[in-house]
Amino acid sequence: MSAPLGAATRPATMHALQLNAPRETALVRLPLPETSSDGLLLRTRCVSICATDVSYFEGHLRPETYPIVLGHEFLGEVVELGEAFRGDVQIGDRVVYWGQTDFAGFAEYRSLRPVFSGQDFEDSFLSDRHFYDDRRAAAVRVPDTLDDLVAPFIEPTTGALRSILTNPPAIGDRILILGSGPIGIIAGSILRAVFAPHSVESVDTNPVRDQGATEHFSDRAWTPDELAAEKPDNGYDYVFDTLPTIPTTIENDPRQLAMRKLRPRGRYILYGASQDKQLFDNWLILAKGLTIAAAPFCVSSFPMRHTAHVIRTAMRLLERGVVDGARLGTRVCAFSDIEELQHILNTYRETTDQKTVVDFREGAGERSHARRLLEYVPSTI
Repeated sequence: MSAPLGAATRPATMHALQLNAPRETALVRLPLPETSSDGLLLRTRCVSICATDVSYFEGHLRPETYPIVLGHEFLGEVVELGEAFRGDVQIGDRVVYWGQTDFAGFAEYRSLRPVFSGQDFEDSFLSDRHFYDDRRAAAVRVPDTLDDLVAPFIEPTTGALRSILTNPPAIGDRILILGSGPIGIIAGSILRAVFAPHSVESVDTNPVRDQGATEHFSDRAWTPDELAAEKPDNGYDYVFDTLPTIPTTIENDPRQLAMRKLRPRGRYILYGASQDKQLFDNWLILAKGLTIAAAPFCVSSFPMRHTAHVIRTAMRLLERGVVDGARLGTRVCAFSDIEELQHILNTYRETTDQKTVVDFREGAGERSHARRLLEYVPSTI
C-alpha cells in the first residue's frame, strides 16, 4: 500500500474520464474531491465496467446534466480519514462501495461517505428520478484474500443479491436467466448455489457467452430461437431479466418469449434499467397473472444500512467462490490507455468478454498489455 496523503503530497487536481454527451468522452483534469468530515478519500485502484456505464455512454440512460464521470464498480485505497469518521477502516485499507445512482469512479480519487454493516447512518433526499436516494453509500473493507482485479465485482454481486433477496424464488423453482453477461452469470451462480432450485437455465444470442453460462451455472444455455422452438410454454416458474436495452423492432423479443415460457402466476424479476421504452407483453401479464417485480432503489423501502449487510455478504460469496470472480474478469485495460478504454466502451455490445477491469495502479500499462490476452476463451472440457 502507498503512503497516506499529506499537505505536501496532496495533489490539487486529478485525471478523470468525463462523458460530455452520448458517445463523447474526454480525459480531463478535475479538482481533487474534498474529504467530508464523516467520510473517506480513496485513491482509485481498479474499476470494472458496468452495463449501466455503457447505457449512459450510449444514451439509453441520461443524466440530469452533462458532463458526468462514469464508473461505480469501484475499488479504492483509503488515503484520508475525515475528522468525524467512524468505522473500522485505516489508512491503506481497500474499500468497495454500492451507491444508488452514484458514479465518479473513472477518476484517480473519489470521496465517499460510507455506511458499513452494523451502522445506521443515513442522509436521504428526494432525487430527480422520483425516489429517495442516500448521499451515503453501503461499503465494505476488502480483505487481503481478494485480488485487486476481482474486488470490484463485489459491487455488481451486491446489486444482483439485493434483487434476489427482495424477490427470492421458491424452493424447487425452474429458473430462466435472461442474458449471459456478467450480471446473468452472477445471478445464476447465486441462485443455483443458494436457493435450492430445480434447475437454472439461460438464454443469450451470443454463443460464446452461452458457453460461459454453462461453465458457471447453467443447466442449459439456449439461443432465443432454440428457446422458442424447443422449450414448451409454461416451462419456468421464475425469470430473472438482466438484459440491456432491446430495440423495439427486434424479431422474437426475448422478454415476450420469456413471458410465454413462464407458467401462470409465474414471477418475472426485472434487474436492468433503461429510460428508453421497452416491450412488455401486457396481454401475457394479464392472461397468466404474471408478477413483475424489482428491488427498489428507494431508500425508504430498502435503506442503505440494509445494503451494507448485503455488500458484506456479496464479498463473502466472491471470497468463497460461489461467484467465480477469477473467471468473470476477462480483460484488463490500463486507465492510461485512454484510446483503448474508449474503444471498449464503443464496442461493448459486440464483445464476447465478460468483465473488463480498468486498472489505475502504478505500472498498469505494462500489466494490461501483458493481459490483453485474457479475452474469454470457453473451456473445451
